[in-house]
Amino acid sequence: MKSEDYLKKAYRSIYENDFEQAIQWFEQALALEPDNGDIHYRCSITCARSNRLEKALVHARLAAALTPLQEEYMLHFDRLQSKELTLMAKKLLEVDYDGNSVDKAGAAESASRLLERAVELDPLSVDAQVWLAIAYTEMEQYEAALNAVEEAVFLPQDDGIAKQLQELEQRIREYME
Repeated sequence: MKSEDYLKKAYRSIYENDFEQAIQWFEQALALEPDNGDIHYRCSITCARSNRLEKALVHARLAAALTPLQEEYMLHFDRLQSKELTLMAKKLLEVDYDGNSVDKAGAAESASRLLERAVELDPLSVDAQVWLAIAYTEMEQYEAALNAVEEAVFLPQDDGIAKQLQELEQRIREYME
């Protein structure tokens, strides 16, 4: 079979909402054409839609490296890296329920650095901006927290997120008083 045949099967699987099967077809196409940046890119998108971030990052990195002139491949890779950094920061900011002592200030500072980079990589990530506001609040940097919320307010979002942003802004303003 040729890689085009596997790609057709992958697209059919996507159409049928069977993303796991689509990933397998993409991987079979990649076995025949491992240096094809476009196939890596498409596989990465499908992995990301299936919440397989680690695998999505691998394929996005390869797509960007193999086809450096394709700007959309690098933008996709940046968005995935931003998502990864945001998840790492979120884990740092979560409360330790095991009773272990937590250096909240140190965790918030580390998280803020990760989130600042996440925002650089994907300036349209509401999630990264919200978590950055939370990290700044933990560090008692309320003006910076408000700035992050204000940045998030201007990004595309649904009504539920808009309401959460208003509540977060209100809480930060209460801390400032």
